[in-house]
Amino acid sequence: MKTLKFTFLFLIIALYSCGQTTTKHKFNPELVRINKEIFQLFSSTNNPDSCRKALLLLDSATTIDSNDFNSYYNKLFFLYGLKQYDKAINTTNKLISLHPNALDLFMLKGNLLDKIGDTTSANLNFEKSLKICNSVLDTMHEMNRDYMMLVTDKAVNLIMLGDSANANKILKVLYDKQPDDPAFDNFEKKYILSLMNKNRIQLIDFLNKPDTTGSNSNAYPQ
Repeated sequence: MKTLKFTFLFLIIALYSCGQTTTKHKFNPELVRINKEIFQLFSSTNNPDSCRKALLLLDSATTIDSNDFNSYYNKLFFLYGLKQYDKAINTTNKLISLHPNALDLFMLKGNLLDKIGDTTSANLNFEKSLKICNSVLDTMHEMNRDYMMLVTDKAVNLIMLGDSANANKILKVLYDKQPDDPAFDNFEKKYILSLMNKNRIQLIDFLNKPDTTGSNSNAYPQ
């Protein structure tokens, strides 16, 4: 299966609720059943029939609970797989209404708006994401488990806003500070490196190309 790097960057990363409290919902066995069935379809987001099946199931889930964050979030995988970007934007708006300070949702919305050619609105969302990111990083210790991802999110926002120079400075500092982790194939360092030395167009192209297992072609910046 071909996996888009976009999916990794914007849909696999943890959501940062930034102090927002999550509404607790009563246990619903039907939602549990639907989520188990959806889980089996995540590996088939390149199959239109599987995407449509998943979306029907998720529509049932949001009918049961109109504020079920996970169901709306999961819809994004399959809407993206069908290239239904307008619907994905509407779904992201619902997610933002549930988590108004989740910076990655604004990143995601910005990317989707960019895909439909609305660069002005896309930049407003990248700016919003960057503002939230900076406010969180101002009070976050570097040892926080979310620090690395937040800094890379900041760099991505800067690149999308045309400030690749500052983004590369931030990424280089982060790369140098990141410890080697051979047990996990230095995953975090490789991820940071994959974002370096890219302008907006190159980053968009990189994120939307099918993922491969080949070596990373980025050279370490001197």
